[in-house]
Amino acid sequence: MYRLAPCLTALTLLSAATAAEVVTLTNGEWPPYLSEQAPGYGIASRIVTDAFAAARVEVRYVFRPWKRAYLEAAGGTYDGTLVWTWGEARAKHFLFSDPVFDGKSVFFHLKTKPVSWSRFADLSAYRIGGTLGYEYEFERTPGIKIERADTDLANFRKLLAGRIDLFPSEINAGYAVLKAGFTAEEQQQIGTHPKAYNVVSYHLLLNRKNPRNIRLMNSFNQGLRQLKDSGRYEAYFAGLK
Repeated sequence: MYRLAPCLTALTLLSAATAAEVVTLTNGEWPPYLSEQAPGYGIASRIVTDAFAAARVEVRYVFRPWKRAYLEAAGGTYDGTLVWTWGEARAKHFLFSDPVFDGKSVFFHLKTKPVSWSRFADLSAYRIGGTLGYEYEFERTPGIKIERADTDLANFRKLLAGRIDLFPSEINAGYAVLKAGFTAEEQQQIGTHPKAYNVVSYHLLLNRKNPRNIRLMNSFNQGLRQLKDSGRYEAYFAGLK
């Protein structure tokens, strides 16, 4: 069994009664951007919902584990999925939207243990944590080894215990894990290096199986531009650390 989750933000409530179409998207857990428990199902979900609402399209979400979310959207069970980075293999199955947001990935570390690096080779001096299932571009650099744990939460625990020196994460996602899983005193012990090791765009994907998705993607991109031009786009990120 599954539960369809209609996303009812302020703009959606105004437009739901006049929605001309419905689009169903797979979604997952990646706070603060995506979460079934978050208001509006997270920042990225709110952006996608309101961009579609501008075109009188109602969004319904089906929450799935990430692999299943991708496969069910690619196979045509649902219209699409959010949010993903561009990839050549993905582009064979999906249309990619304009960027929904740009993610900035940084290294978290104990404030008592400052970090210095300017190129990936410098990272070989540190014990770096990683999460199972993730690939990090810097790990291809000779001399760098990743000590993987099951979850981001487990990696932050290792960082606090001094068992690793660095943990790489998208900055807002990392702070969301800290806020949910640690005391205020523990959170204060952890900071980030100011240099991002990666900045990448995240997109809505609509599958290529359904011919109407070309039109829907054009409508979404237009709605997204309207959100940005209106100045409302920045409000979605208000309150983030």
